[in-house]
Parts: sequence; structure tokens; C-alpha cells
Amino acid sequence: MDHRVEDRFLAAYERFQSLNGTATPLLSLSQNAIERFVKKGFPKRKNESWKYTNITPVINRTYQIVDPVDATVKGLDGLDAHQAVFVNGRFAPALSKLDSLPKGVMVESLCDVSDNDLIQSHLGSYANYEDEPFTALNTAFLKDGAVIQVSSDTKLDQPVHIINRIISGEPAIVQPRIFIYADNRSSLQVVHSKEYTDSISALTNSVIEIYVGQEGQVDFLDLQIGTPQTSQVTNLSVYQQSDSKFQSDVFTFGGEIVRNNLSIHADAEHCESILNGLFMARDRTHIDNNTFVDHAKPNCFSSEYYKGILDDHAVGVFHGQVLVREDAQLINAYQTNRSVLLTDTARMFSKPALEIYADDVKCSHGATTGQLDKDGLFYLRSRGISEENARQLMLTSFAGDIIEKSPVKALHEMLYNEVERMLR
Repeated sequence: MDHRVEDRFLAAYERFQSLNGTATPLLSLSQNAIERFVKKGFPKRKNESWKYTNITPVINRTYQIVDPVDATVKGLDGLDAHQAVFVNGRFAPALSKLDSLPKGVMVESLCDVSDNDLIQSHLGSYANYEDEPFTALNTAFLKDGAVIQVSSDTKLDQPVHIINRIISGEPAIVQPRIFIYADNRSSLQVVHSKEYTDSISALTNSVIEIYVGQEGQVDFLDLQIGTPQTSQVTNLSVYQQSDSKFQSDVFTFGGEIVRNNLSIHADAEHCESILNGLFMARDRTHIDNNTFVDHAKPNCFSSEYYKGILDDHAVGVFHGQVLVREDAQLINAYQTNRSVLLTDTARMFSKPALEIYADDVKCSHGATTGQLDKDGLFYLRSRGISEENARQLMLTSFAGDIIEKSPVKALHEMLYNEVERMLR
């Protein structure tokens, strides 16, 4: 295999280690990850899960690993939250607002707690760098990140908002890391967003690991607002214990190339896993959502519902896979992907899939791709509504179906505003 691109990242890794390096407790993990990355290499389109996404134009660019700088953050309108800010991947306590965290909740910098027993036993256990090159790359450059620990029987009344602020005058690669440990019967909401310098060219390679204990509940909302110069790869890996609930809401509004990998491992009975997504793209934006739900134990439920609106020459991809293992009886698993193409040049590739080895299950999947309903447009226009307003009403309603499912109610208005911005 030609490793020329990989060797360039290996050289950057060696410079990184010689200049500031990885904290000693994480060094072995980092070294194993870079070895695996070089051996595995970046994914090619012959890889089935990357069949419709060519990442080569992004990884062939020369990026700089940027240092933290002085910054400001905007935050999200309407969201009252505990705020943890990271600038170019490093924790910025002066910009964070964590003074009012309740007892039993810790939001910390990874480099401050890297020798913690919990971090040592869990970090890297759920995000699989053996098979995911971008996860391996992130793990190799592991320096800092957000760590959220919630003690048993603790419930947060406000979300935790993690902001990654990315600032650079030259093309930059930033690799945020988030680790969330929700102990038994705990409950929390987490919002993750990024803020970019105007006109920045950047690749953001994020890895998020979440552990949900018995009867615990975690809602994770990932807000991805991109520009034609910003690409994102996100690997979210979740491990669920018995009677737990996890919900992911991914909202993607633009970007250059966006790839979201979501992997859910329901490793106990009575787990509930909800994956919802809304993606909107125009110009030549490419958005790829790749999901994997592993039902390893009986009596569990999962639901995936993704919607897309594609304009101009934009491309969307949904590749969802549900695995039901042999002993995992009484599983209810559902996948739905619906997309609207606003032009003849926009494209959507949808591939929901079920792999079932148990016989007492209820599983289904479906996908529809088409244009706006002409009868609906005619009905609205017959009521005196202009064609432009009728189209906007129908598309807003189509997107609103996903927005309304998000449990972070404080962000609904902001999400509707983003939808309207993308439709203008």
C-alpha cells in the first residue's frame, strides 16, 4: 500500500511528540494508535462503508497542528447551560462557565485527569481505533479533551455545552476528544458545537466516547454548522448497560465534506437507543451519516430516523446497519431515511441494512428519496400562498419533524432559524 499520505501524518506525530507530547498515562494508547493508523491507512472507496465518500481531497492537503490562542466565544442563543470551552483542542478555563455544577458532576480537562483510574480503564475502550483510521489518528494525537463524570443517582437540570473554538490563519487540523461517564441512574444532556474563524480552512476530527450505566440516560446533541472550507469527521461510540437510554441528535448544516460515524453497543437487556439526524446541504457539500447499532442482549429497542434536504450539486449518504446477535431475542429495531432533492443535480445514496441472527424480533428499515410533493404545493398555492413561501413551509415542516424530537427544547428555535437560513 502507498503510505505517502499516512507518512506525512506520521512525521507530524513525531514532531508533535518531540515538542509537547502526550501525557505519560496516555502515551501507550497514543503509540498503539499511531502504529495502527499507519498500518491501516486512510479509508478508500473500495471500503464498503466509504463507497460514496471520497475523503482524498481533504486528507491530501497540508494542515498545521495549531496551538491555543486568545479567543472569544459566541455560544448558542437561548441555551442556558454549563459551558466548557476548548480553543484549538485545549481547555480554556477563562472562557468556561462551570462554577454552578451540581454535586456529583465533574467537567474537567483530560490532561488534568489522565492518570485517573476511571480514565485509564475506560478511555479508548469504546472508540475502536483498530478499524477506524480517523479514530486512530485522533487517539495518536491525544493531548487534551473534555471529561464529564456524573455520579450515580445524579440528574443535571441544565445541559453541559462543550464548545470547540477553532482559530487559525492557515489550514488547520484540530482533533477534539470527549469522554462522558454517566454512572448508574444518572441523567444528563450534552450539547457539542464548534465555532470557526471566518474563512478558515480546517479539518476537524472528533472522537466522542460515552458510557451509560444501569438505568442511566444521556442525550447528546451534536450541532454541525460548516462552511465550504471546513470538513468534519466525527466518531461517536456509546456503550450501554441495562435499562439505560441514549439519544443522539445530529444536526448538520453545510460544510465541505462531513462524515458522521455513530456506533452503539447495547450490551445489556432493556436498552433504548434513539438516533435522529437532520442534514441540509447546498452547493457541492457532501454529508455522509454512517450508523451501526449492535444489539448484543435481548429485550432492547432502537430507532433511527434521518432526514435530508439537498440542493444544487450537494450529495447525501445514509448507511445504517443494525446487528442483532444470536442470543438477542425480543429486539425491536427500526430504521428510516427520508430525503428531499431540490434539484436534478443533487444526489442521495441510502443503504439501510439489517443483519439478524435471532428469530424472535421486530425489525424494519425503509428509505425514500424524491422531490417536494406537487399536490401539497398545489394545495398551498390554491390558498393564496406564493410558490416560494409554499416550498419553504413544506421544507420547514419536513425538517421540523426531527427538530421536535430533540429533548433539548431550548435549542428548537435556533435550529428552526438555521433551517430557514439554509433555505434562503
